[in-house]
Amino acid sequence: MEFITVFFGSLLTVYMLGINSQLVRDKNCIGAFSLAWFISLSNMLYIKVFVLSDDFMLTYLCSALGSGIGIVLSIITYTKVHTLLTRNHNNNSDSIVARCKGRKNA
Repeated sequence: MEFITVFFGSLLTVYMLGINSQLVRDKNCIGAFSLAWFISLSNMLYIKVFVLSDDFMLTYLCSALGSGIGIVLSIITYTKVHTLLTRNHNNNSDSIVARCKGRKNA
């Protein structure tokens, strides 16, 4: 059970760290600040389980696998969500501009 906990704890922690680093890059202070609280909680719980583990090597391998998957998932998630939000924002902006131009010509 501890191996599964370490795997998912590592995955979640690194996933959030990956998302947070992209929020910082985009200068999203509120998002980065908020996510940092969850990263701290996840990290504390993950470390507690890792330290109490009896088999270091297997625990490490589960942790490393979770970390690798977590960072890749964070890149994929952030890219897809950012693209979706940007596309929706551009579509809304275009329709607003078109409506304004239509009123201006009328």
